[in-house]
Amino acid sequence: MKIYTYRFISHEDFALFIELKELSSAPNIFVMCYSGIDDQAINKEILTSIKTLLPQASIMGSTTDGEIFETEVMIHSFVLSLTTFESTNLHIELFPCDQDSFKSGQMIAHEGIKLGAKVAIIVADGIVTNGDHLMDGVNSIAPDLVVAGGLAGDNGRYEESFVFCDTEVHSHSIVVGYLISDTLEVYHTKSFNWAPMGPKFTVTRADKNCIYTVDNISVLELYRKYLGSALAQKLPLGGIEFPFVYYKEGHLIGRAPIRLNSDGSVVFAGNIAEGEIVQFGFGDIDAILADAREIISNLAEFAPEKVMIFSCMTRKNFLGEDARNDFEGLASIAPSTGFFTYGEFFHDSDHKCNFLLNETMTIFGLKEGKTTPKENIKQIQIIPSKVPQRHHRYSETFDALLHIGKQTALELGALNSTLNTKVEEAVKRYQASEELIIIQARSAIIGEMLSMIAHQWRQPLSIIGMVVNKVRLSALNAVSRDEELLTDISVVDRNVSYLSNTIEDFKNFFKPEVKKEWHTASTICEQLRSLADPILKMYKIELDIILGDEKKFFIYGSELVQVLLSIVSNSKDAIFEQQKEDGKITILCEYRPLKSIYRFTVSDNGGSISDDIIKVMFEPYISSKGITGTGLGLYMAKTIIEKHFKGTICGKNIEGGARITIDFPIGTQESMALTTL
Repeated sequence: MKIYTYRFISHEDFALFIELKELSSAPNIFVMCYSGIDDQAINKEILTSIKTLLPQASIMGSTTDGEIFETEVMIHSFVLSLTTFESTNLHIELFPCDQDSFKSGQMIAHEGIKLGAKVAIIVADGIVTNGDHLMDGVNSIAPDLVVAGGLAGDNGRYEESFVFCDTEVHSHSIVVGYLISDTLEVYHTKSFNWAPMGPKFTVTRADKNCIYTVDNISVLELYRKYLGSALAQKLPLGGIEFPFVYYKEGHLIGRAPIRLNSDGSVVFAGNIAEGEIVQFGFGDIDAILADAREIISNLAEFAPEKVMIFSCMTRKNFLGEDARNDFEGLASIAPSTGFFTYGEFFHDSDHKCNFLLNETMTIFGLKEGKTTPKENIKQIQIIPSKVPQRHHRYSETFDALLHIGKQTALELGALNSTLNTKVEEAVKRYQASEELIIIQARSAIIGEMLSMIAHQWRQPLSIIGMVVNKVRLSALNAVSRDEELLTDISVVDRNVSYLSNTIEDFKNFFKPEVKKEWHTASTICEQLRSLADPILKMYKIELDIILGDEKKFFIYGSELVQVLLSIVSNSKDAIFEQQKEDGKITILCEYRPLKSIYRFTVSDNGGSISDDIIKVMFEPYISSKGITGTGLGLYMAKTIIEKHFKGTICGKNIEGGARITIDFPIGTQESMALTTL
């Protein structure tokens, strides 16, 4: 892969550039164009010039709200990134986006599957495209398809944006560049750094990306109430520094206001559903620039050959003269170009889905085959740890912060009206803790009982074993060997050993551990299988355990077995309720070196979990089993993973079933102290 960056000046200058870089004979050239030029006739003229000089080129791109050219923020320029691939095929396709963005997303996904694409670089009309619905459409068909790119801009006018496909300029359209390769590697990361602040609000009336009321008052009134009249009067521009933020699939997502309507409602740069819990976000420039340094360091380890940057126009406006510091160090890793968008597309490889983001910079690194980090990376410019004195607008920012503090203090008196609710919640938490203690006490008693049972079993099992050995010796010494009898004796012998091992497993399972020990996934799963296999075989359910490695982790082993057994039991019940004849539970065990965590993923084909349950499935007393369920199994699992393992546990629906993912740091014997509930 070879990459060349160029800012278009003239037809003659571009011809000299092509000659200098010897591009005329290069096959399979991918030209990505970013234009801040408002005159579409000029854009078409430039595209025609590119195609004339490079007839073999595949061209796509869009208009912008600013262009990124290596280390510089450009405006009203035309920036090119030219890439020649060695082992990657490129296919560019144009799609409509007049009415149904979800349907457009499905069309894009179907085409990607047909082509066998690994990556889809999407640039869509930023005025008419609903980016959330577009990503939902892609996810509904091909959630594994890696999507990068963003919504086209028109220099902040929000009137009409355009996408480029070959030499044509289109509005109300989406252009997609599919990358098809077995050797192409990608690295997708993002930087946000708008921190939630102040009280939480509930969106009470919304239609896609237009929010009418929050906590039953207009958005305009909400901004006025908490951030002051001066800032509210400047909406939507004033809201750039204070977007709404909320969590989606574990990601903190910002939604910037882009238009104020006469009725006090506000159009945001992405959907926010009714019932969503939102807060005001506050941009931290120090954190943003510190994050930029960390991204540069991580990207250098990946060693990309090409970097594409898609950054929100509101981020550029917020950072002002510091906008270039957000990305300028990336050019020291690999040739870097991109544009300022009306919304950024991001692929979460862990959750297998794509998002529309705002106020975010997304970084997309590409390389073909295996490469190593460059030994002589250019000196990365050190970004000052102290932010220089800001423009006058920052006095208004701090005034707004002061206002939200005063308003929050005034509302503390209103907490008395919700005191009963808080007391009830505290009682429920206490009851849950009490129930957990009772269950743990019962487990201890059961452990003692099983120890006594094991002791009672030992003597009869020993006698049976002695008799079996005696019969075996007699059969072996007989004049005529009875092979059938010897086979039967071996069967009895194996079952005696199985009974002895089983009671030992159950006894050890309920024995409380007092210290962490080193374990591997194979030892954990071996114990789990010995406990779960008998009941699963009774229900004719297959347990498939996939061991990705033998990485050791420092944990309480029996507690992890307890968690996995609880999850497997839930999957068994779900499969039984569905009356599945081909019931299957799969456990994938894998070390994730990037975050130094170990992951257990338990998947089943027992049907999906209802939406009202999946949101609260790890809360106490939540159960889908009616009177037969206590609602404490997954709550205990969550408590163990979070409190004892310092990890996370989450669930989601997959095709035909559900999946629960457990992550925890592998830890070290020196650094991980003993913790108890």
